[in-house]
Amino acid sequence: LLDLPHVPWALALLMLGAFTKSAQFPFHFWLPGAMAAPTPASAYLHSATMVKAGVYLLARLSPAFGASPLWFWPLFVIGGITMVLGAVSAIRYRDMKAVLAYTTISALGTMVLLLAFSGGAGGAEIGTAALALAATILAHALYKAPLFLSAGIVDHAMGTRDLRRLAGLARTLPVVALTVVL
Repeated sequence: LLDLPHVPWALALLMLGAFTKSAQFPFHFWLPGAMAAPTPASAYLHSATMVKAGVYLLARLSPAFGASPLWFWPLFVIGGITMVLGAVSAIRYRDMKAVLAYTTISALGTMVLLLAFSGGAGGAEIGTAALALAATILAHALYKAPLFLSAGIVDHAMGTRDLRRLAGLARTLPVVALTVVL
């Protein structure tokens, strides 16, 4: 299948669409910009559905193309860059929702990086990577939505999302603090 002349082009276009949808480098800029949405909407969109659509498309294609270098290297390189770039970018922001957005970008990069190793034929590493990918997708959906919702509660209660102005938050909102820690 990969020997056909149009397959690499089709695969490249599919990857381009999936990378754009899942906020992979260099298309990661749209995700923090989507933080203008109200907190419940951003919690749902950024944790459960929208951003994982590209990862889901790549996961569905992984069994067919996983053994090919045309599959491995773009996912490995783009996923790795996105993972590191998202984590490093999160450090420089003071707005809670921006930090959450960049950590989401980093998590999506991790998922794409795991996809590079989860496709193809044979080997214990492949099964482990696929299991790690499934666990990462589930864990991200379960922890990111409560964090976005908690950011909304903090913003509403304190009037700010600026992390520099939220010292002593555990004394002011103990239930929210416990939820975030959990």
